[in-house]
Amino acid sequence: MLSYCSKDCPDLCSFDITVKGGKADIKPSQHYFLDVPFVCTKLKHFFDREFSDVKSFVKNAAEEQKPCSHKDAVWETAQFLKRNRDKKILFIKGSGSLGYNMYYWDKLFSNFPNCWFVEGGPCDETGIYAHVKDFGCIKNPAVTNLSQAETIILFGKNARNCSPHLYAYLKKMKKNGKKIVYIDPVKTATAELADKFIRINPGTDGLLTAALLEEIVPGQGRKIDGILEKTGLLSEDFNYLKECVKDGKTAFIQGFGLQRYSNGANIVSWINRLAVYTNNEHLLYYGKSSQENLNKPDIPKKNMVNIADITQKMDERFFDIYVVVGTNPVITYPEPRLQIKAFEEKPLICIDTNYTDTSKYADYFIKSAGMFAQDDFSESYFFNIKGERNAVNTESPSDMQIACGIGEILQTDVSLDKKKNSDAAATRKYTNRALELKEPYVEKDKFRLLTASHYFYLNSQLADKYRDTDNYVFISDKDADELNVSDGALLRVYNETGEFLSRCKISNMVENKTILVYKNRKLIKGWPNMVSKSIPTDSKTGLAYYDTFVNVERSNG
Repeated sequence: MLSYCSKDCPDLCSFDITVKGGKADIKPSQHYFLDVPFVCTKLKHFFDREFSDVKSFVKNAAEEQKPCSHKDAVWETAQFLKRNRDKKILFIKGSGSLGYNMYYWDKLFSNFPNCWFVEGGPCDETGIYAHVKDFGCIKNPAVTNLSQAETIILFGKNARNCSPHLYAYLKKMKKNGKKIVYIDPVKTATAELADKFIRINPGTDGLLTAALLEEIVPGQGRKIDGILEKTGLLSEDFNYLKECVKDGKTAFIQGFGLQRYSNGANIVSWINRLAVYTNNEHLLYYGKSSQENLNKPDIPKKNMVNIADITQKMDERFFDIYVVVGTNPVITYPEPRLQIKAFEEKPLICIDTNYTDTSKYADYFIKSAGMFAQDDFSESYFFNIKGERNAVNTESPSDMQIACGIGEILQTDVSLDKKKNSDAAATRKYTNRALELKEPYVEKDKFRLLTASHYFYLNSQLADKYRDTDNYVFISDKDADELNVSDGALLRVYNETGEFLSRCKISNMVENKTILVYKNRKLIKGWPNMVSKSIPTDSKTGLAYYDTFVNVERSNG
């Protein structure tokens, strides 16, 4: 059966799958932009993980987990919701399998009079805000437009880990003579592909592009005093970039990391402006959401809470019940100590493909079979392709089936009008608006903590197979010398929000009082987000994860 993967990246990687005896034989199918199709190393593990032997459960009066069938768990959950339908419910919905069917959950909980939905998200909302503000929509040109460029500039786009099919296409472009420049505070594996890697100080990409634009198109950018010191670039790197940005021949690819600063939308907008005023808009790309251009269902939502205000509301005991579907906020959202306290004090309902660090606090847990178990459709983040997926196994309930099952018991309409067409008519039209220039937030004498995606595991799910992969605090040799620590030393990373412990790895990946931890990892003690605060980005729709500042010291355990 022909299907596609909507996990993690998503590049909408297409494949042929045959399932026999619970085992999956997965073979790559054709991608229109690649000569040799492939599936990434994670895909087979996704199948095994989603059909793993995880039991649904309902806690009994003694607060013990009582395993039960999916059907019983759905029934018990529905009865609980029926008894408490007027109470304040916080509904946190993750990306799940990134398909349209996650809207079934919105439809279900829109029928509860006191349900609160989350405004904004942790992934791509800030960049989407900037693109809609600048162009009226979020649209990427065809990836094949890259063949028209002489230079391809990646701004914080770690394609090797986050978009392996784009990475393969970039390798093809390089073989065809394209020059690739990679700008990032972290020297990731993508630097191996680049003709030139340029390290930039975190959150200063907007300053760089504004200064470049002023040099190339005077009057449209900004002349910035001390630009080299602020960005960390050498004068030859700045001049090199100025020569790279050519009229109609330079591609700009924006990574998700750009928007994870408090000035994230401003950064994206200045790169957009540089592309427009150098006649390179047809070569400007951003990783749009997998549902951004789908015709979304019209679902009324009476109550909204901003994503940056969730943990404060939790701490105030504002909500009576928590419902978490397809996400693991204890690992991915800021201030997990406040979350855990809230989940321990109030009833928690979890629906997920596996048992997570959030699910352990659940009073009702329903195991979902996820992507492989349901028909669905979505778009690629990066490529202009839509995919329609057929279920390859229906023995375990899908997200959609669970939502509809609860709705049926509650006699609530959870049906959706599945309009599979996307808004193809929308085109980018630049609005020449007044654009201020925002500098990054900095706390002197502290380390900035950056987190990054790893190629070998899911972002929000700590898969056992890769649980011990690269669980380090990466630090520069200069900063390690100043702390008097060596490889393998146990480090305590802390601030007023929390702390975690992990081993030290001295690396050239980072410099200048910046440390890196691969995100959402189970460390020796805690997780990276233990020290993250709920700081909003300038769009007020995302979280400034990269504005996390910490103290670092040797620990004795």
